[in-house]
Amino acid sequence: MDVATAFIQLDLLDVLYLLMVGFVGGLVSGFIGSGGAFVLTPAMMSMGVPGIVAVASNMCHKFPKALVGAIKRARYGQVDVKLGLVLGVSAEAGVLYGAHLQESIRRAFGDAGSNLYVSLAFVVVLALVGGYVLWDAVRAYRSGTTQAEEPVSRLARRIQAINIPYTMMYFRSLDAKVSVLFTIPLGLATGMLAATIAVGGFIGVPGMHYLLGTPSLMASATELVIAFVMGVGGTIKYGWSGLVDIRLAMIILAGSLFGIQLGAIGTTYVKPHMIKVVMGTIMVLVLVSRALVIPVYLSELELIAPLGGGTAKALSGLSLGIMVFALATGAFIILSALRKGMRAQREAQAVVAPALAAMPRPSVAAQALPQLSPLGRFERFLVASDGSEYSAGAVRETLRLAKRCGARVRAVTFVAGDLEHEGLGEQALKRELDAARVHLDQVAAQAIAAGVDCETEVVQGISVHDRIVEESERVRADLIVVGRRGRRGLARMMIGDATLKLIGSAHCSVLVVPRAAEVRGRRFVVASDGSRFGDSAAVAAGSLAKLCETPVTVVSVAVPSHADARRKEAPAVVERIVRALASDGIVAQGDVLDGPAADMIVSAAVEKNADLIIMGSHGRTGIERLILGSNTERVLNRTSCAVLVVKAA
Repeated sequence: MDVATAFIQLDLLDVLYLLMVGFVGGLVSGFIGSGGAFVLTPAMMSMGVPGIVAVASNMCHKFPKALVGAIKRARYGQVDVKLGLVLGVSAEAGVLYGAHLQESIRRAFGDAGSNLYVSLAFVVVLALVGGYVLWDAVRAYRSGTTQAEEPVSRLARRIQAINIPYTMMYFRSLDAKVSVLFTIPLGLATGMLAATIAVGGFIGVPGMHYLLGTPSLMASATELVIAFVMGVGGTIKYGWSGLVDIRLAMIILAGSLFGIQLGAIGTTYVKPHMIKVVMGTIMVLVLVSRALVIPVYLSELELIAPLGGGTAKALSGLSLGIMVFALATGAFIILSALRKGMRAQREAQAVVAPALAAMPRPSVAAQALPQLSPLGRFERFLVASDGSEYSAGAVRETLRLAKRCGARVRAVTFVAGDLEHEGLGEQALKRELDAARVHLDQVAAQAIAAGVDCETEVVQGISVHDRIVEESERVRADLIVVGRRGRRGLARMMIGDATLKLIGSAHCSVLVVPRAAEVRGRRFVVASDGSRFGDSAAVAAGSLAKLCETPVTVVSVAVPSHADARRKEAPAVVERIVRALASDGIVAQGDVLDGPAADMIVSAAVEKNADLIIMGSHGRTGIERLILGSNTERVLNRTSCAVLVVKAA
């Protein structure tokens, strides 16, 4: 078949339809994080584009966006580049084989065979994925676990435990080694699906999450690296055969660039389960649209009795109508959520504005004073929030502690001010700044309700941790509070590595709060190895315990690998700190633990039902430097309660 026959004629209505398709595809991609391209292939097929051309053009439009998205999310520590490239190698092999299979089917059975193959793949995949997404959203809503911490699957833990010599590779998103043999079939399946329907993320993202143990946020971000690798190879492969319609790719890309911005803003106004509802609803509608035309393709291939011209035309028209309805439904739900959220926020701003105006502001001279070394002082808190659900715990506990300590709060959120955003234009940057201010107004409203003095500010820059440290020094903060995503790998912090660098660079203590953690003052666990960092932690623990009227458990760990003389110091360290705390009127007890330091500290917190672990930024081993001590970092990674990291004087 002549390649030219694969390209349809485009009139004005077709161009407008493609722009709408691209807009909704971008809207969905921005809203659900990744995977919005699943709308595009069937939408192009509904207007008469052969299935293989729709897939090829979709892949061509997608890979530039994947590259930009991967770079952006990598700056926030969400991308495991190594894992993405390793999976990308086998995924590319899957794309090349899948593209070869597509071309073979088209040569053997024509466009009808290619359309049937792509449509059947969509029906099967969307039935499985869309059905599960809707079920999971309903289950989470009914059980009230829409904000619950995501666990690492049992299967992922088993795979991580399998040690196959000469094949093990460490991936930081997993904080574990995994045999590359497990990544090969996952990559091949992802690539095969991408070559079939232009969206491999339906396998890649859940595969990384449930099979390898990658946190879902990092899985969706790392999939962008895989999508770029697959997109480049797939575009070259299909383009070499003359199957990429660059007109379709560019028109859709133009529409999606606008839609993706609105979709991303919409996520700030809805709960996570609503994102799943949107995704599942569109998937099911697209499934129905594709299923309706399967009899038409079967009839063209003479696999069933021929359909009358009117019947085939009616089914094709109904399929197109349902596809348009699916696109309109997705756009309506997302834009409605955006409009409703913006209206509610304007109302909240109207309530908050008079109270904010009445708050006293520190003078410029006072802000310029150099920061002291506030080990035992809890008077000025700086909370850094990115507006996500993961920062909600940091904001909540900042206000709770500030209320008990009589402290003032300064809430900041970060907007990147770099060349990438300048390239997106002033309007895109303005939208991000507006969204940041909206979030800070919400924080200010919470502070007013809690009876806490609170100032807010949007900070801009290239380096997140540097700007937050600068801001903390400018306002002479005694404590910086940040959120934490989960309990694994780089996703354990608000913004991954940036939070680790923040703790290392800060001149004051840093409180790291998982989203579900609560510091109610049940009991504090303070860990010390007798170093000056451990003593600093004890001083801070004493001050905070008095303010919160909280009992303290002092622990020191006798690590098996240490020399006997060093191990014998642990009881003396505990006794000295307990005696000092008791003399200050604090209820204190001590325990000497034996085993790996981080594991013992985390276990002690669980056993004592503590809601806060307090420890120094470094221990006696290793070199004092602008990164965390290994035990402190391990505790941050493994515990589910808040951790106060105290910097030595």
